Amino acid sequence: MPKIKTPRLRSGQVKTKINLLLLSFITICLLGWFFYPSEIKATEYQLNDLENLEMWQINQDINDKRAEIQELNRQVEVYQKNISAKQRELNSLSNQVSTLNDSIAKINLEAKTVELEIETLNLKIENTELKIQAKQREINDQKEIVARVLRQLHLEQQKNSVLEILLLNNSFSEFMAELDRLGDMQSNLVKGVEGLQTVKIALDSDKSSLEDKQIELNTLQGILTTKQTTLDSQKSAKYNLMAVTQGQEAKFQQLLDQAKQEQEQMNNDIVYLEKIAREKLNRQLELEAINSDGLMWPIASRIITAYFHDPDYPYRYIFEHNAIDLATPQGTAIRAADSGYVAKAKDGGQTGYSYIMIVHANSLSTVYGHVNQISVSDDQFVSKGQVIGYSGGMPGTRGAGLFSTGPHLHFEVRLNGVPVNPINYLP
Repeated sequence: MPKIKTPRLRSGQVKTKINLLLLSFITICLLGWFFYPSEIKATEYQLNDLENLEMWQINQDINDKRAEIQELNRQVEVYQKNISAKQRELNSLSNQVSTLNDSIAKINLEAKTVELEIETLNLKIENTELKIQAKQREINDQKEIVARVLRQLHLEQQKNSVLEILLLNNSFSEFMAELDRLGDMQSNLVKGVEGLQTVKIALDSDKSSLEDKQIELNTLQGILTTKQTTLDSQKSAKYNLMAVTQGQEAKFQQLLDQAKQEQEQMNNDIVYLEKIAREKLNRQLELEAINSDGLMWPIASRIITAYFHDPDYPYRYIFEHNAIDLATPQGTAIRAADSGYVAKAKDGGQTGYSYIMIVHANSLSTVYGHVNQISVSDDQFVSKGQVIGYSGGMPGTRGAGLFSTGPHLHFEVRLNGVPVNPINYLP
């Protein structure tokens, strides 16, 4: 039988086709890496034994702290029930002191809970950082794999192709073996490129998670600062109460009646004076074409130790807390939350309660309590941000009043004379 001749390719043609095939394959892989990364899901990098042991210990610590947090929350609930029950009872010195003791214990537990949450979050951050370090090492490993395969492909292009020799000599078995070898190289390249992109996506995910945890950590640290400040205020309130009453029930009842009368008189004055001052304000607004762009915070502090109608306010059942209390050092400059007329600048003297009330546009008015020093007078027009006085609140100091819980600014917002939550009107 006549032999069938296999068409033979020239050496240059074979080499060119192989090079084009390899370059096309690499190009497709790299394009897929850059333009279709979302199709590759992030995977976890296998940590070494030491890192696995460290992460296991971290997770154990996290579980232990979670159990502690649950127990503290249970104790907080017990104190909260005791406080609620005592607040519904008749007002007496012993009951008020007992309520303050429970409140101090409760806030102390809450502060410890936040501390444990911060410790737990720090452990989670440490855990995530370990994962990030492992993934960064994996990226370096994957880069080395890709570089090694590319170097091998480059060497294949520089020497005489074994595949070309096999084709020219019609050795089919060795031809297939060479194809398998090149196929393995291509497979390694694919795995290297895909592995690199996979770990990169996982790394980006862990870095994003780490940033979220760090933001959460800052928030928790702010909450802890507030809890600690509130705890100090509660202790100060208890100390002041025992000092002014000298432990005598009759003295407590006398001061209680005085505080209620003072509070009632203040509310009546605010409602009455708000109407008068608003008429003056409306005329002023028409003359000067003043437009309000909303309220500003009266002081720099954003630490709120008592909220609007706060159930934990120690004297809530003596009078409702129609404001927010902003913790700030004694003598902090107080600024008008908006332009308006000073309806009342009440100086309560050394033992009384001092406050400033300003009427603004949009039917709003603001009240600033526990003022140690007043810098404005009745019927004065003030501009937004103008200093109107200096804060107080330290028990026993001028303008603090009978039942102050420590240095802070009592800040009220009223709409048509009715107290509303200041948080809803502040930026």
